[in-house]
Amino acid sequence: MSKGFKVTAVVLALVFLLSGAVFSAMTFFTVRAMGQGEELSGYEEFASAEDGVVIAEEYTILPTTAISDAYRAGNSDGLNEKEKETLEMASGILEEIITDGMSDFEKELAVYDWMTSRLTYDEGSLVVIPTTDADSDNPYGVLKYHNAVCVGYATTFRLFMQMLDIPCMVVHNNELYHSWNLVQLDGHWYHVDIYADVGEGGYAAFNLPDAIRLQQQTWDTSFFPAADALTYNVAWRNRQDVSDVYTVPDALRKAMDDGNGAFALAFTCPVDGGTQELVEQMIASVNQALMQYTLPDLPDMIREWNWMPEQDGYEAVLTVFYHYGEDTPEETDPSEEAVRKQAEEALQNAFGDLFSLSLYDDYYGDYEGYAG
Repeated sequence: MSKGFKVTAVVLALVFLLSGAVFSAMTFFTVRAMGQGEELSGYEEFASAEDGVVIAEEYTILPTTAISDAYRAGNSDGLNEKEKETLEMASGILEEIITDGMSDFEKELAVYDWMTSRLTYDEGSLVVIPTTDADSDNPYGVLKYHNAVCVGYATTFRLFMQMLDIPCMVVHNNELYHSWNLVQLDGHWYHVDIYADVGEGGYAAFNLPDAIRLQQQTWDTSFFPAADALTYNVAWRNRQDVSDVYTVPDALRKAMDDGNGAFALAFTCPVDGGTQELVEQMIASVNQALMQYTLPDLPDMIREWNWMPEQDGYEAVLTVFYHYGEDTPEETDPSEEAVRKQAEEALQNAFGDLFSLSLYDDYYGDYEGYAG
């Protein structure tokens, strides 16, 4: 199907699905961080600590300061052989991705981009490949084998931040089945979940405030510091003002065309429950069309969206995160494509005033409606 027909399909799918097909935003949030809870939902343990906490009754959050202190001091004499190898691997990565003049945010972003693009997510929340089982929860295993459980990703990210003199903590949820990070930039804390974004990217779990993270996890808010800023959230930095709810579709398309995997709609107009429902219907409709079609330079799905309360004078803020997959268009026999195109043109010439050919494609299988 030509790009023109596919774009028409996206628009028509929006109109069609607004009539009733509404999808939950959280349905599309990656289950990598959340999926562990399905197996371990009975856990009721609680721990007010950072290091020494056991996750999923198997993986212990261990300190990483010995390695980071050695890096900053330029002296690894006090490290054991495994720690020295970890330091060597981590130092080499920082030398590759960090340049002079970078801000703390730019350094953090560089580490996030490297980890989410170069590391491998483990299928099954508590299973690792046999040869790395003993080190799946620490930086040595993550950097050497590029495969780990959540504790390994969280402690590795913290190690990088400590080496860069950026305050960072490992956080765990109340049920003790998942861990992630809190990182401090310019005096404000942000949630970062590398495990959730490994292989995905898109910044859906990067520099989140409590208001968004609490929609996904719960933790000891009396022990861990509050994350109350949006300054270094990528979606917020790509925000677009919305003065009229009916400009939302244009804003969604502009973000896609600009290649923004994360952006925010910042509403300057009043936003009530009805407005939120309408906006979510629009997003769900576009999302359904994206998942049905593969269009060049467009994401293959909207991964997640989250409402935020009033921020910096805006009535409401909606953060949106796209997922861009591999662009692997199907190969088509040129003779078959020519026959198909000629048939489409004949149908369009005869019935173009009755229905769109986009509704006569593989999205519906058979003709199921009309557009006048």
